Amino acid sequence: MSFLSVIFLLCLSVSAQPGSWQVSASSTAVLAAESTVVYRGAPPGLKADAAGSSTGEIVAVGAVEKDGLWSWTLLPLSTGTLSFAARYLTPDGKVVSAPPVSFAVTVSEIPNDADIADIKGPIKAYPPLWPWLLAAILAAAAWHGWKRWKARGLAPDGGPLPAPVLLPPEEIAAREIGKLRTSGLWENDQPAYYLRLTDIIRVYLEARYGVPVTAMTSAEVERLVKARAQNLQLGGEVREILARADLVKFAKAKPGPEEGPHDADLALGLIKATTPQDYTSKEKAP
Repeated sequence: MSFLSVIFLLCLSVSAQPGSWQVSASSTAVLAAESTVVYRGAPPGLKADAAGSSTGEIVAVGAVEKDGLWSWTLLPLSTGTLSFAARYLTPDGKVVSAPPVSFAVTVSEIPNDADIADIKGPIKAYPPLWPWLLAAILAAAAWHGWKRWKARGLAPDGGPLPAPVLLPPEEIAAREIGKLRTSGLWENDQPAYYLRLTDIIRVYLEARYGVPVTAMTSAEVERLVKARAQNLQLGGEVREILARADLVKFAKAKPGPEEGPHDADLALGLIKATTPQDYTSKEKAP
């Protein structure tokens, strides 16, 4: 809907010079809505003076000339009968005024609510789905957690899990030496063989005596065995195993074909000699 309430166009012949100007404009306009006035017959070479044409009641927004027609865009700021006369500047700076035009400015009517009709009917609002999805996810997680909690400590058949068997350190060490014998490391990777053998010895002694043997040097381990086992021969055997292991691991020494299995036997002898009870465990393969 146009802001201009055009009733009819007046073509007036008004002149500063008779017959030279023609003006076309609506006889009415709407407050604060743009209106257009068209002048014909302006002398050539003129330049529109929008600032000079504006008044306290009408603002000249701008003017455009095309094919001898000057179109002025006006913005009425007051109601009632207003008059507007366009002003131009000549090339030498003189002011030329066009004939004035008058029009009645009114306030635009606001339609009643009853006259306003929706293009479409009301759209039904549906509740959001994300709370239901979140609730379903939380319920599924809670159910899964409850099932896991309920099944804790149960065997696959639903019965209670058997109590774990805690083997003594000598039993664990003997089993690990059995696994080492059948691992193939002695035939294929002798440094790795000695690394595993010395780890078994250190872990056993640490469990047996309750001291951090895995962090001790070879000399410290030898002194520990001598002091705790009160057996100089055992201390010498430990020194022999650890010294040969260091030569193979770090100096890339080549041991004899029987030295690796012999050192495993020495390790078993150390375990038996330092066990505070009759050693009944047998060396087991994995």
